[in-house]
This record gives sequence, structure tokens and C-alpha cells, in this order.
Amino acid sequence: MGRFTQYPAASTADYADATTFLIANEDGVIKQASLDGLMSNYGCDIRCASLVIANADVLQLYTTPQPIIAAQGPGTVIDVLSASVSIDYNSQDYATNLGIEIKTFGATDNQFESTNALNADTSVIRKMTVHDGSFSASDTQLIANSGVYVQALNGNPTDGDSDIEVFVLYRVINV
Repeated sequence: MGRFTQYPAASTADYADATTFLIANEDGVIKQASLDGLMSNYGCDIRCASLVIANADVLQLYTTPQPIIAAQGPGTVIDVLSASVSIDYNSQDYATNLGIEIKTFGATDNQFESTNALNADTSVIRKMTVHDGSFSASDTQLIANSGVYVQALNGNPTDGDSDIEVFVLYRVINV
């Protein structure tokens, strides 16, 4: 086996998900590792997702939540790091129930919310805010092997005719 200096230099193009790395442990034994494996075991495995919600679905967003991130498998939780909403304004403002939340299926508390995300009379992009951190003893927020969805906060929005797009940055945590 050669020294590290004998191997060719790497470039950013070399770091695709299917890349295999050779790593020596403290005893000098060489191990193979994939980028996915390194990220999920030692990094944060940060990912992003987005979801376009058509106007007809926005008007039903309280009674019919929209999934944005699928469950990642047993022994994992989805921790949303940031969330934004983009409104592609058409011609009619939403009139009531203007808040939306990002929530784990089965949880009692959301991860992110905006009490007035849909309050717009022009096309806008808005950041949502992280949950305020107040919990009662029985509250849940992150649930193993559960997906994440978008829902209106208090009831179905009314009157609006604009599509929205929700963006989330999240990490998968092995528990």
C-alpha cells in the first residue's frame, strides 16, 4: 500500500453519493466507507425537500395535511432545521386561517410554524419560525420512523386562489 501523497488529488466532482473512501483505523487497518455511510454515521446527513401545494389543496390544508418528508425507517427521526413558504400569488388573497405548520405525523407539537404565512397580496417567500420550545410533560415532537407534513394551523384557509411551495432543510438522526 502506498502513502497518501502517492494517491491522486481529489476534486469536488469526486464526492458523489456512490463514492467509496479508504480509511485507516488506529491499527493501520484499511476500511471502506461510502459518502452516504459517513454522513449518516458521523455527519448530520442534511437533506432538503420541497412540496408544491396547489390552491385546491391549500383550501383543504387543515383537514387534509400534505406529506413533505417520508419516514426514513426504523430507528430514525426527522429533525427539521429550517422551513420557508413561497406564495405564487394569483389574484385572490386567502381570507382566514392564514397560518401553516410543519409537523411530524403522530406528534402533539409542530417543529416549525407561521401564524400568517398565507397573508399575502403579492408573490412572496417567507421564513417560518421554529417551535418556541415550551412543552408539557406529555408533549411529543420528534417521533421515530414517522414522516413530516404541512398543515394549516387552525382551520382550512378560505377565498385564496394561489399555489404555495414549502421548502424544508432537515437532518435524519439515528436514535
